[in-house]
Amino acid sequence: MAPSTKLALANSLKKLLQKKFLDDITVKELVEDCEVNRQTFYYHFQDIYDLLRWFLAHETEQALQGADDWHEGLMRAFRYLQENHLAIYHVFRSSGRDHLDCQFFSLSHALVSKLLDLYAGDLTLQEEDRTFLTDFYMYALSGILVRWISDDMKEEPEVLANQLSRLLEPEIRRAAERFASPQ
Repeated sequence: MAPSTKLALANSLKKLLQKKFLDDITVKELVEDCEVNRQTFYYHFQDIYDLLRWFLAHETEQALQGADDWHEGLMRAFRYLQENHLAIYHVFRSSGRDHLDCQFFSLSHALVSKLLDLYAGDLTLQEEDRTFLTDFYMYALSGILVRWISDDMKEEPEVLANQLSRLLEPEIRRAAERFASPQ
């Protein structure tokens, strides 16, 4: 698959999401904007939601690229969402919302895993306990992201990220200690 064609289609989707809700975007509009034919679109993607999944994963990867730690990754995620608020809003308020939520789960999972490694990496955790802790904090972080978007991103990313850091950094260590196996 040609990454440049996929990226061109994703960029067309992003451009159209600046103007309208995901539910109002058609494959015809995408291929016309991208100057490819329908067959090319369907060669790469099953439907608009498949393109949306690829687009969200690609954008998340780009936004987090170069982040040295979990806090910087969180800041980059908040900034990306803020810089692209209209496109995000047009997905958030559409039938593609579940794909956005799934991307928030993936992003939060990656950030919480880094956080757990950083603050509790020296502790011995059973795999199911590590999974439980990661999932617990992943859902909390994802919930904060969803609330922030639904409240029209009123809080500054720096404020929110600092609040999350103050809460999660010491708390994840304490939680991991409660689940740690004796050495």
